[in-house]
Amino acid sequence: MRVLRFAAMIAVLIAPAAMAEDDDSGPGFFIPANTAAKNFYGSVRLGYGDNDSPGSNQDGSVTNVQTDENDTVFSVSGGYWMTGNFAVQATYHDFGESEFRGESSGGISWDPGPVSAIQDANGWELGVLGRWPLSDRWYMLGYVGYLFWDSKEVFEEAGGTSVLEESGSDVSYALGFEFDIGLQDRIIYRFMGGHHEVGDLEYNINSVSAEVVYLFP
Repeated sequence: MRVLRFAAMIAVLIAPAAMAEDDDSGPGFFIPANTAAKNFYGSVRLGYGDNDSPGSNQDGSVTNVQTDENDTVFSVSGGYWMTGNFAVQATYHDFGESEFRGESSGGISWDPGPVSAIQDANGWELGVLGRWPLSDRWYMLGYVGYLFWDSKEVFEEAGGTSVLEESGSDVSYALGFEFDIGLQDRIIYRFMGGHHEVGDLEYNINSVSAEVVYLFP
């Protein structure tokens, strides 16, 4: 059902653009008209992520808790402008690691003694990006996507090491801004804030990032 709701959402976003009169100019002044790949772009994104999954490892028996929920996030995207305002985009995300450490007295989840858990997550995402002009060079961005994620969590305790690997899918969201620096009409910058849910307990991964986008000639 979640997939069907997402498909309906994309249809609502794209339908007005599909009904509009065809325009060979591509997305505004960024890309010259009448070039074979004028609507394609690629991008690299680097940012800062916060993963709230470490808190789920506290079963009430752990003291001297130390958590590290923050790490670098990295993404690579490719997209196609369907109109000057809407693009479809595929993205690979590396969400980095989060960490939980402490001393357990023995509880539901942990053996007595030192305990730790390290989780990393990544995934592929398909979504729709919309943009609205604020000035000649600034645009506001809105994004909705569907993330197919994988996560791996390694647990260390007195009884040994165990590994939990999960996979699934969830809807994701992002908001941001785009700035055209005017470099041969090929390079633009994006600044995005994103929200992803990963894991059966829907761990929240929130991120802020800077993105460099190359518009193919």
